[in-house]
Amino acid sequence: MVKYVASEKAKQYVSKIYGVMFKVYSTKGQVYFDSPGKNGMILWIDSEEDPGMSAWIRGGALKMLTFPACSLGRLMKVGRGVSKVHKECIKEHHLHLIFIAVSPASQGKGVGGRLMGLFTHEADSKALPCYLETQNPSNLGFYESFGFTVVKEIEISPELRSWSMVRPVAKTQN
Repeated sequence: MVKYVASEKAKQYVSKIYGVMFKVYSTKGQVYFDSPGKNGMILWIDSEEDPGMSAWIRGGALKMLTFPACSLGRLMKVGRGVSKVHKECIKEHHLHLIFIAVSPASQGKGVGGRLMGLFTHEADSKALPCYLETQNPSNLGFYESFGFTVVKEIEISPELRSWSMVRPVAKTQN
């Protein structure tokens, strides 16, 4: 398992970033929790349902302007890089996995697999391919077990790599 050590201030910034992203993407995307206890969560969006700039503003993106300049610059670099690669890797209509998260106490108990099953079932029912990015190399095997393959790997910084993965449209059985 990869763990990143960050200062308390950095953790606060990351929390704000993910909070804004959740608010923005959940307005147009699909959010599912594994149970009332919320041990796991998944969020995806249809590629044709871009939330738009107003959703980002309503979601609190302007708060990120208060981040230190170096942090804001890094965040923007990551966002631009990942967005550019996304557009290069899959041009057709697809489902985009934004988040999947499982509480540490629930990891290894099938929660993530059940959530991914919901995602891939939705894609299969709509005959759509899927796309995701991960910055954690430990996640690659998990995603590969659901039919994803790495289509591009980029170095965002010397400490951070990102893998873009695509799952093709599932073949229907006759």
